[in-house]
Amino acid sequence: MKKILFTAALLLACAFLFSFRYSAGFSDDLWKQLGISQKEGTDKIRNSFLYGYLEHYGVRNLKQIAAGNRATLAAELLKYSKEYVNSPAFRKEYDLQRTASRPVEPEKFTRTKEDIRNEKVEEMKKSISGAEETIKKMPEMEKSLRPTVDLLHKTLKDYQDPNSKMIENMYQYEVYSYNDRVERYKQDLKKWEEENPADHKIRIRKYLSKYLELAATVDFDAALTEKGGKKYFVNSAYEGKANDWKQVFRAGKEVYSVTRPFAEQWLRELQ
Repeated sequence: MKKILFTAALLLACAFLFSFRYSAGFSDDLWKQLGISQKEGTDKIRNSFLYGYLEHYGVRNLKQIAAGNRATLAAELLKYSKEYVNSPAFRKEYDLQRTASRPVEPEKFTRTKEDIRNEKVEEMKKSISGAEETIKKMPEMEKSLRPTVDLLHKTLKDYQDPNSKMIENMYQYEVYSYNDRVERYKQDLKKWEEENPADHKIRIRKYLSKYLELAATVDFDAALTEKGGKKYFVNSAYEGKANDWKQVFRAGKEVYSVTRPFAEQWLRELQ
């Protein structure tokens, strides 16, 4: 499924269209028009708001529904969007998602150099015992296996040496690996805190701000041309724009005239 950055207020509104719980005025016929069930719709709006992308996969008639009186529809759906985001149900889902996505702190490193030495010595003793047992059962293997057994004995002796460089290297590697995990955890935790603030309203402010910044750059008067049954921008630079930019353009100036003041007012309320 293609993920579209969930910044445009219209997209927020369209996502809310999928929620039956917070749109009591919508009839069951709406689900038939959308081509999805009530449960599917509820899941889509939850995922859209929680994970930052518009989940519209499987909604066959979204374009047709949004193609009527767009300004009126946008105003109504934005109102529902705000109601949903302010609901206890959304806050509960947000808190659950936030907790579930929190990075897991690495287990504290408690291994000592002697722990490693004892582990490796035991491993080596088992290897030697196994090799000697093989030679005992199959004497004909003595010649080919003896060099290996001798090497194992030599390695065992090295491990048992209090000043073994091999044990020291193993210990330092484990210390380095632990410190690296801790550092990555700190970075992940910082990123998690930025993307998942305790107050879910901070995330909503970010969505609204991104929408306003993005929509302000959209050229609603951009000319289109048709090739092979598909429409393209005459200005080729616009073809390289992000999908969310194009979503705002497709919604049109009529919708922007409604979403911009709504988003600005909502943003002021969240300050």
